[in-house]
Amino acid sequence: MTDTKKRRKLSHEILGLVAASFAVAFFLMEFLYLTALGISHHYIEVNDLILNEDQYITLDGWLLNLSLLVALLFFLALFLILLGQKLSYIRTLTQGVEALRANRMDYEMPLEGNNELTQLAETINYLSATQRAVQEKERALAQEKEQLIRTLSHDIRTPLTSILSYSELLQTQEDYDPREIRAHLALIQKKAGQIKELTDILLDGGKRNPEPFENARFLLEQLAAEAEEALEEDFTVEIDLSSCPPFQGTFDLRELQRIFDNLVSNIQKYADPARPVVFRLALEDGSLVISQENGKGTRQSPAESHQMGLNSIRRIAHSYGGTVEVREDETTFSISVVLSEF
Repeated sequence: MTDTKKRRKLSHEILGLVAASFAVAFFLMEFLYLTALGISHHYIEVNDLILNEDQYITLDGWLLNLSLLVALLFFLALFLILLGQKLSYIRTLTQGVEALRANRMDYEMPLEGNNELTQLAETINYLSATQRAVQEKERALAQEKEQLIRTLSHDIRTPLTSILSYSELLQTQEDYDPREIRAHLALIQKKAGQIKELTDILLDGGKRNPEPFENARFLLEQLAAEAEEALEEDFTVEIDLSSCPPFQGTFDLRELQRIFDNLVSNIQKYADPARPVVFRLALEDGSLVISQENGKGTRQSPAESHQMGLNSIRRIAHSYGGTVEVREDETTFSISVVLSEF
């Protein structure tokens, strides 16, 4: 905004209009009086008219009064015209205020002059721009919240599906092996715990809980092993950790679990069981790269469900300053999740 110290006061500008109008009207009166006086004297001389001193004084008085009247009318007209420009700008400001009241935040005031009215116009524009920014931020937050709810709701379905599957298996199994039952119950309990954690995240508005890990490679190895265990009945799983030496890092365990859960869920739904599923974990230029590749099955993936899983992974990767790259052709699907800040 313009420096208010350099502004002219509106009252001073109006006084300036009065002075300018008065000056122009004064010179006009002088011009009209002298012109009329010259014409009248010329007329008297040409027509050999003889006027006494009182008649000359009366003539001069009439000419002066007439010139003064014309000049006064000109002064009023000129002043009102100049003042009308200021009043017109005030009407424009009024329209701006009405636009703000009507929540029309796209309205922008034209800036004219350099006085209090100009400052008012700048203030209106500033309020309008600020309100637009607030509305944009509110829309972005609302979209982010909606996306969080959608992705977490999608992620909750993965452990829930596992719970339903293991529960059905326990109900239909005829030969009850106590160790196998305990293993299934432990998995059900673990998946229920994941649902509780995801529900807590949903209620907390996406609050993260990063923790330091002295041996983050061991953590990732465990997560990959759990993914292998979830897939081993239907798929051949290969895990490559050759490019991932032991390292330290700060991770939210629930977020890493959600990455692997979404990868496993997509594999179970859309991968070709006849081809191996490959997980590769690597450290590249200080970034953790989680890669997964599988053959594409004959079942077409519903776009919304598939994208929800990928969006969840992208959201998590973004929180680590990372990226997600998806590559696929007619037969192969691969994804690389890069986590850079940990």
